[in-house]
Amino acid sequence: MIKKVLIANRGEVAIRINSTLQKLGIESIGIFTNADRTSPHLRHIKECVLLDDSEQTGYLDIAQIISVAKKHSVDAIHPGYGFLSENSEFSRACQEANIKFIGPSAEVISSMGDKISARLRAEEANVPIVPGVGKPDMSDEELIKACKGMKYPLLVKPSAGGGGKGLHIVQNLEELKEVLPIARREAFASFSDDTLFIEKYIKSAKHIEFQILRDAHGASIHLGERECSLQRRHQKVIEEAPSEILTPSMREKMGAAAILLVDAINYENIGTIEFLVDVEDPEIFYFMEMNTRLQVEHRVTELVTGIDLVECQLRIAAGEHLKSFIPKVSFNGHAVEARVYSEDPYEGFLPSGGLIGNFAAPSTEDTVNDFAIESGTFVPPTFDPMLGKISCWAPTRLEAIALLRKALSNTVLLGVTTNIDFLIDLLNEPNVINGIYDTSYIENLNLVRPLASDNVFDSFAYAVTSANLEDSSNGCAWSKDNWRLSGSATAEIAAYLFGERTNVSVKNLSSDLTDQLSTYLVDQDCWIHHPSFGTWKFRTISNHRSRPEGKNADEITSPMPGTVISTNVSVGDKVSTGDSLIIIEAMKMEHVIRAKQDGVIQAINVSVGLNIKAGEVLLEMSDGA
Repeated sequence: MIKKVLIANRGEVAIRINSTLQKLGIESIGIFTNADRTSPHLRHIKECVLLDDSEQTGYLDIAQIISVAKKHSVDAIHPGYGFLSENSEFSRACQEANIKFIGPSAEVISSMGDKISARLRAEEANVPIVPGVGKPDMSDEELIKACKGMKYPLLVKPSAGGGGKGLHIVQNLEELKEVLPIARREAFASFSDDTLFIEKYIKSAKHIEFQILRDAHGASIHLGERECSLQRRHQKVIEEAPSEILTPSMREKMGAAAILLVDAINYENIGTIEFLVDVEDPEIFYFMEMNTRLQVEHRVTELVTGIDLVECQLRIAAGEHLKSFIPKVSFNGHAVEARVYSEDPYEGFLPSGGLIGNFAAPSTEDTVNDFAIESGTFVPPTFDPMLGKISCWAPTRLEAIALLRKALSNTVLLGVTTNIDFLIDLLNEPNVINGIYDTSYIENLNLVRPLASDNVFDSFAYAVTSANLEDSSNGCAWSKDNWRLSGSATAEIAAYLFGERTNVSVKNLSSDLTDQLSTYLVDQDCWIHHPSFGTWKFRTISNHRSRPEGKNADEITSPMPGTVISTNVSVGDKVSTGDSLIIIEAMKMEHVIRAKQDGVIQAINVSVGLNIKAGEVLLEMSDGA
């Protein structure tokens, strides 16, 4: 049996892996970079080693991680998910160092981690694939030429990696030409490989994946399916098991196809075979890709089967037979998981960051919390925006959804903008409750920022007037300059919510509000949370900057912190609505800042390579009149 494991990852997945190692009595060692000096995973893992991140390679530095593993005499390395989890060079380096890589062989990772190769292997195994084009080393021009005759919309995909990075839907040839270089940069930034391919975009599809296990002795099983169709930017948001759309016969066919493929490639360890199911004809399914690693959403499978998938990985890596630790598979109830992201759903899901001032995970029955954050954790723009996930189990699907809504409502996360309230609204959607949705459902939602109720404004007034102004423990020190009172019993406070001013009267609140109200006051910001009305951020002074006299240019500001990687216009250029002005990279995704009206560029205030803050002025443009 494996006795000592290095966890080559960070955050919640490092904590998750460590919990199983502790359960099995296996010694663990972790790694971290300077950016993660305060990460909670350092306190969960008994011993953690600081990586030299001077070259900004960090968790992707194969040589350094292998060096740490050798120095500490580990038997195996668990890569988690993301980073090096599907890197064939890393798997090969482990083998050459006589260290067990907890995952498949380098050859299998190379063939299945590369989506072009995976499509060929699936086709050879008689598993249906989505029609598409793409070969290694094809240039943008060659890809464009190969697409002639294909009907739009098309989907541009990186051949390496996953997680929605580098995926783009294009509606016409011009969009394809614009997107290809962006997708290449995103792919290289995330996976160190800019190979792309293009396939037919199935407008109405369900994303269904099967969890498979295969040991070193040729035995293979699957643990049922997961429904992963609720996505934004092609990255999963809500996952559940089992899927409502699959009939018993479809489940049998798709499960058999998954096993057929893993047997054909002589797979070893756990993995996921991902399919697209045509909603208009649910009997038709296509192989999409394979993930040769543990998945973020593995919790829902664990909840309905009672099987610890990390333990399965360790036992398979140790050479044990599947039948020895999984003699029988049974399914019980329903599980649903929600991913909590640091992003603003009402601003195009743009990533956010900053200091978490107040965090409390829910303690709802039959809930599993996977977080690596706490009050005081800084969320940098460097990593993926996922902060953690919440999973709930119940005997029925509707009960599981209701439990998850309750758990999310009781999650306090103040100081960083998140998608928690959006997730609650999403789980209240009748179509979601009834399972009537596809992979484009969130994209087609008419998202309108909700209006604040009187309780929201009253709770804000209570928060700022009841704060101990001499105590800086609740965020940063506050002073009376942060809010204005008239001095009378009917005092009013000037509250700024999304840039709009409201004068709020100070009132005595009922204990129903105050007992469950959570607050975080820092600088000029006041964050409040209540299970019945969610999370709100107020500013106590206006953030509106008056325009200098005589200035007629509109300021275009950055909606997020990040790095400028391209400026696509020059001073004096005439631009049209929708034109690309500047590209910003944040959390390994590129975000195009486009013109919202026709005009002329008057000034450019940033340059390529500059790190910028949210709200920073990027450029100025006039209406051209």
